Amino acid sequence: MGSAPSRSLREPAPAGVIDTIGTAFMILNRRPYLALMVVGLDLLLWLGPRISVSEIGRVVNQLLSRPGLGGQAPAPVPVLSADFDALVILASLIPSLVAALGPDNIALPYQPLVLQPMLAVSIGIVFSLFLASVGLGMSYWTILAHVVRGERLRRVQLFRSTVRNTLVMLAYLGLLALAAVGLSFLAGFTLFGATLLGLGDFVLFLFGIATVVLAIVFYIGTFFVEDAIVLSGAGPFRALIYSLGICRIAFWPTMRFIAASLIVQLGLPLALRVFTQSAAAVPFALVSHSYVATGLILASLLFYRERIVLLLRQGTNAKREEESRQ
Repeated sequence: MGSAPSRSLREPAPAGVIDTIGTAFMILNRRPYLALMVVGLDLLLWLGPRISVSEIGRVVNQLLSRPGLGGQAPAPVPVLSADFDALVILASLIPSLVAALGPDNIALPYQPLVLQPMLAVSIGIVFSLFLASVGLGMSYWTILAHVVRGERLRRVQLFRSTVRNTLVMLAYLGLLALAAVGLSFLAGFTLFGATLLGLGDFVLFLFGIATVVLAIVFYIGTFFVEDAIVLSGAGPFRALIYSLGICRIAFWPTMRFIAASLIVQLGLPLALRVFTQSAAAVPFALVSHSYVATGLILASLLFYRERIVLLLRQGTNAKREEESRQ
């Protein structure tokens, strides 16, 4: 009677972080056009018009500075200041050097056109740009997912997948918004009650610590949500479950991959900043950033693809064991 095959023979170990990143850039070297969408978006943010949403910021700041909300007027909302370019919203799901550094920190060959729409128009523009950012971002992720799966880029299939993934991402973001509103109300009521009991400062300090911890946990736990949506065709809840599952079965490799990605994502814009001081050198910075950023997303998709197989297989084996016991 032969012995059972070892685990290493049945389930080859997934590639490590370095090997995964190397494979991703090999794919990108064979298909450099995959970075063109990032380059095009950066060119729009760099050379395109500026859309100011200062009217929204003015109204928000007026509401926040009303008497009764505090003894002194709060500082203006920086993200809605007159210098904020609403077009940056388009880079919500796509890595952008211009968005990372800020349009005003990149040299321009000419003075850009600045549009300052009225309040109602500004709200409509911001909402439209948000929807466009999700559609644009998911089209980018969908194209990369098709390449990782080894599928041909057919227009009809890409269009259908993009529409489906966009709707799922909108549903996921909507659920996050509802959860954020609920947590805000809960935190507000808790802080109000603690203030009545004379524990406001202590509870506020604990809230500060809890917020930082929850933000880190949330970032790690949802790191592969986009990957699950475009590669596994998962819905909002299933995508979150898959992302958490990847972290559970491969915690330390996931931590190493996230750390490597963060180091590059945060350090690369700073390293390229020297090239953004001259308009003639900006294109080099944009192309370099788009190449590296696209490679990192391909690496994320590859990392997820190899480990989701183990997660699903683990679930199948657990289900079979449970059925055999019955």
